[in-house]
Amino acid sequence: MKKVFLYLYPIEEYSKVFVFSNQLYDSQGDRRPFDVMNECVEKRYRSKGYTVVWAIYPDRKPYGVEVKNSDKIIYTDVSFEEASGYDKNGKEKSLNQVKYPNEQILLQQLGNDVEKIVIGGYHAMDCVRRVGEVAISAGINTMIDLDLTDFFVSLYRREDYFNIDEYSPARYKEFRMKQLEAFYEEDWSKVKEEEEKEFDEKFSSPAYGFNREREQMNQNNEEVER
Repeated sequence: MKKVFLYLYPIEEYSKVFVFSNQLYDSQGDRRPFDVMNECVEKRYRSKGYTVVWAIYPDRKPYGVEVKNSDKIIYTDVSFEEASGYDKNGKEKSLNQVKYPNEQILLQQLGNDVEKIVIGGYHAMDCVRRVGEVAISAGINTMIDLDLTDFFVSLYRREDYFNIDEYSPARYKEFRMKQLEAFYEEDWSKVKEEEEKEFDEKFSSPAYGFNREREQMNQNNEEVER
């Protein structure tokens, strides 16, 4: 049985929405985001026995990611043009014109011996979640690494949070709550409960792993009480 880190759709069209030119990062003395992301994939997953798999549209090539010989590339059953929310002229499509990749076809390409999948890529609240939920329904131990989704560029320079070696849903939530606390300042106590509720609703899908950590904490507490 194998462990897989699956990264969805690392293509130029998605990446360039979030990542600026290397010259800008160099001029600011910041590490280039793709360098950090590739190092992160190596340390969190490839070096820990995960097979790294890049999912790509058949009419596009990987962009920004370091594809090593031990990695695998799989392909969607729809083209980028079919999946895009905009047509070739830049006009926004209606929802019924947008075709999602078939999640089952993607997962089938991973093989039948997968026991665990961690998913990153574009986009955390849409395709990444959808693939995660299908994997869970197939009985596979699945979690989304939110650090390595489209949230990455807002996180990787945060020394008070980002750990290049590992990801924790609980730590992610704690970081987001601290950000909100700093924003609301003295009003935080008035809105804390509502903000936590909103966070839990937003990330209620089991693919994000927050429910699992809460269940584990409750189980541990029950064992201590016994």
